[in-house]
Amino acid sequence: MSYPAFFRHFSKFGNTGATAFSLFALSLLTLLSACSSKPVVQQSQQYDFGPLVVVAPTQPSPAKFQISIAEINIAPALDSNAMLYRLQYDNVQQLKAYSLHRWSMPPAQLLAQRLKAGLVAQGADVLANTDGAANLPVLRLELDEFSQIFTTANQSDAQISLRASVIKGHKLIAQKSFQQKVAATTADAPGGARAMREAADASINDIQAWIVGLPLK
Repeated sequence: MSYPAFFRHFSKFGNTGATAFSLFALSLLTLLSACSSKPVVQQSQQYDFGPLVVVAPTQPSPAKFQISIAEINIAPALDSNAMLYRLQYDNVQQLKAYSLHRWSMPPAQLLAQRLKAGLVAQGADVLANTDGAANLPVLRLELDEFSQIFTTANQSDAQISLRASVIKGHKLIAQKSFQQKVAATTADAPGGARAMREAADASINDIQAWIVGLPLK
């Protein structure tokens, strides 16, 4: 039966037939629309710190030095790829994790990778603490905070808190705490990731400047 003939079949019943045809057509269109629409599947996203941007020094480069970097000590909550945040306006003591956004590796590894690259860019010789160079000073870091903290639902900061110690021959040369807070441009995971990268780079720059001023030889 062709469509005109099908319509004429319903028109035999007058207004009742036209109404029935309209309801049938509406139901058919609804069914076709439901079949053609597909649910939107949200994809998970991974972040790192991106390529290191080396800034040309404004002062003469310090004398070349050698240093060993120990594995970074971290709080148990930071020992994963989870991208963490806190709600200061609700319960700042509770760490939460984004469900679809993660770091490419745990924060301690991201920081260690960035720190080594920054020191090498400054001309330092950097060795892992496991390489057996017992006569070199050792940099030890303890990472206490690495999270995005929301002060309101629409405003957040990336916050990093760590302690650095330089030890040589079982003797403490120096120790210092470092904290960074960088405002996120957007109150979401991508904005937090960008702010965390900036906070990490600022922390590493501070640590590098501090190390250069120490009596390492």
